[in-house]
Amino acid sequence: MSAYNEPKRLAEFLLKQCLERGVHLHHPAKAIFVGKDMRNELSSVRVADLTSSTETDIPCTRIIITAGAWSALVFKALFRTSDITLPIASLAGHSLVIKSPRWVEAMEEKGLHSVYTTSSAGHSPEILAWKGGRLFLGGVNSAEIPLPALATQSKVLGPSVEELKQIAAELLASETGHTDYEIVRQSLCFRPVTPWGLPIIAGIPDEHLGIAMGTRPGEEGGVFVAAGHGPWGISMSLGTGKVLAELVQGREPSADISHLGLRQ
Repeated sequence: MSAYNEPKRLAEFLLKQCLERGVHLHHPAKAIFVGKDMRNELSSVRVADLTSSTETDIPCTRIIITAGAWSALVFKALFRTSDITLPIASLAGHSLVIKSPRWVEAMEEKGLHSVYTTSSAGHSPEILAWKGGRLFLGGVNSAEIPLPALATQSKVLGPSVEELKQIAAELLASETGHTDYEIVRQSLCFRPVTPWGLPIIAGIPDEHLGIAMGTRPGEEGGVFVAAGHGPWGISMSLGTGKVLAELVQGREPSADISHLGLRQ
């Protein structure tokens, strides 16, 4: 699916749809505190505007944490006395978006394709075809690159980009050996991963929310998390959203997520 849906375009489309349906977006902002009522049940979340000193308390009885590789940090910031840590770490990955001068529109009539291979350096490069003659090249990953405080603070690392360029030269050179493609974009993103390789799509039991903190019973309350999809977050995003919405609303999920619970 990633070969057909460019992540940036899909994300922009979904954001546009949400705003058109009346969703209020706080950005750039940070959730910094959760409030509770006289029954010690979740009743609000405090959001700080990062461009000013303004803080806003938003009434709520349910919270959904879908902050990717930052999900564990968000959970700990909001539920500071919790006895658990979300087992979600970061896998950093560099990528290039390349445009080939040999592309013609007629090629797309035969479909868009993906190529998965290996490199002498031990990586597993992958090339995904996007519409308009653009190619996504990724697969140079590292679990050692520190997670920045904000996604916008990530900076590509020269050696990893050079390695990708070398891979591109080996795989995408013309018949004469010339590397006449254009590099449109180079990126570094941080993907959320779990130790067991499966994402978490689940509610967090009240007993793990911290001292004197609970939520309303049934579909009226709860704290939920969806993260840990690794490099396949875009592919599984829409399905995750569907079953997460069903979970939050107290309905039977339309897919079996019994193996995607919280583990410690």
